[in-house]
Parts: sequence; C-alpha cells; structure tokens
Amino acid sequence: MLKSNQRGLSLVELMLVVALLGMILAIGWGLFSLGMNAWETYQTRQEAEAAVRLTSMMITHELDYASFLEIRKGNMWTTSGENKPNVGDRIIYPNDTGDEIFLAEFTAGSDFTSQTIVQTQRCIMELSFQKTANPTGSHNHIDNILEYTITARYKDRDGIDENGDGQPEKAVIYSTSSSIMLSNMNPGYGVPVSDKSLYSEDKAYSPGDRIRYNTSTDRF
Repeated sequence: MLKSNQRGLSLVELMLVVALLGMILAIGWGLFSLGMNAWETYQTRQEAEAAVRLTSMMITHELDYASFLEIRKGNMWTTSGENKPNVGDRIIYPNDTGDEIFLAEFTAGSDFTSQTIVQTQRCIMELSFQKTANPTGSHNHIDNILEYTITARYKDRDGIDENGDGQPEKAVIYSTSSSIMLSNMNPGYGVPVSDKSLYSEDKAYSPGDRIRYNTSTDRF
C-alpha cells in the first residue's frame, strides 16, 4: 500500500531509463566490436607474417645447393612435351586461390609429388621471382643472383591500384623482399643467361610467380 507521499515511475521517467540503458548497451557493443575487430586484425597479421617468413626460409634453404634454376609464370610445366621436367626437378609455387604455397618434385613415375609449405586462412599469398638487373649495364642481368618478393594480402580489403589496370589490388598485410646468391649454379644454365636455358628465352618470365630448380649437374 502506497503512502500518500510515495509515487511510481512516470511514463517519461521509464522512457528515459530505457533510453539510458539502450545507450549503455550500444556503447558496450561498440567497444566489444572494436575489440573483436582489433583481435581479428592482429590474428590476420600474425598469420601473414608467419607465412611469409616460413616461405622465405624454405626458398633460401631449398636454393642453397641449386645447380639449375628457371623462373616461370603460371602453369607452364606438363608431364610431357617441350616443358617436361627432369626427374628430381622441384617447383615452388602458389595455388590459384593464393591460400597455399606448394613444394612439388617430379618423380620417376612422370608425376609431381607435392607437399604444402604454408596454408593460410585469413590471408592470400603471392610470390614474385626475378633476375637482378646489372647496375653497370655491361649485361642485362647479374649471373647467379635471384631476387624474390613474398606478399601476404587481405582477402576482403582493397588497397591501391598497383599495376595501373584501374582495379585496386587487395591491401598488403606484410611483405618481404630478398636476394639469394646461388653459388652452386652450373655455368651456362639456369640463372646465367644462355642459349641453353629456358630462363633466358622470351617465353620465360621475369618476374614470375614460381621457380623450377634442381641440384643435379647434368642438365641438358
């Protein structure tokens, strides 16, 4: 039973309370969303950095004793015909969707045996290999040096138009560039420009998105 000096909440007061609660909940949800977005960005960058560094370590390790190397672009290897690889040839390349980097070896059964170097969930990977330009101008490129760039990009965040085609590429999360001195290369094969190396022909690419290499000495 209410006393004469007591009263309930008026409709206006009740609406004010509900509005204040709504504002508090909205602010809390906004802060929660910001925290989740920041955590997702952190996780994506951690994955991208780890994938780029692991791929770089694998490339350096694999090419330490390479005696032959070609730069290629796209699926230019077949199991028969002109571009047929030799037994023991290895290829480092990304898949079409960019979420895996593979290391494949051509075996005696005329087939490729592949293993995954890295597999990503939050980012896409790009590889770029090219010959090093000769600053002296005496030759087009320096023998036995390979440059490479590994780039991790967001799957769903646009960046800038990098190649001038009017379409922005996906924004870069993390990227690294390096060069390798291939001290065990056979003279006249692979990286050194020669008439025997597909690496120096017009149909070969520099830069390209994959490399073919071998540690054997008898190439042709």
